[in-house]
Amino acid sequence: MQSILAESNYWFLGNLNYLDALLSLEITEGIVSSSIKDIKIDDLETFEDCSPIEITDQSRRVQIKFSNVLAYQLTDESYWASENHDGITKNILCMHNNSEYLQYVMENSIIKECVDNPVKHYSLALADDIIDVITTSEPSLKLI
Repeated sequence: MQSILAESNYWFLGNLNYLDALLSLEITEGIVSSSIKDIKIDDLETFEDCSPIEITDQSRRVQIKFSNVLAYQLTDESYWASENHDGITKNILCMHNNSEYLQYVMENSIIKECVDNPVKHYSLALADDIIDVITTSEPSLKLI
C-alpha cells in the first residue's frame, strides 16, 4: 500500500478524526492537470504556463489509521521547518528515528514512565499539511 502513496507527489487531507487513541485520516490524490494556466499571486507576480494540481474523479483515496496514538500535530505545510532526519528520503509516509519532535514529546510528557512499548514517530507529508504522529503501532493503509 505504501507504493500507492509513492505513485503521486500530491496528496491532500480530506478528513481527520481522532477518538480513543485512534487517528483516522482520509487523503485524496492530486492530479497534475493537462491544462495550462497563468497564476497571479496577490498582485505581486504572475507565474506563466502552470499546470494546476486538481482532485478529479480519477483521484485515488486512501484511509490511514494510527492506533495507540500518544500525540499528534498537524502543521500547515507553509510553516513546516524540515528536520534533517537521519538520511530519510522524501516519502509521503515516513518513520523517523530519533527526531526532534519525538525527543520533544518524550521530554515534555510522562510517556516514558507510562508506556512500555517502543514509541515511534511517523510523519505524513501532504501537499498542504504535515501530520506528525507519535504512536506505539504501525499505521494501516487501505484504498477506499
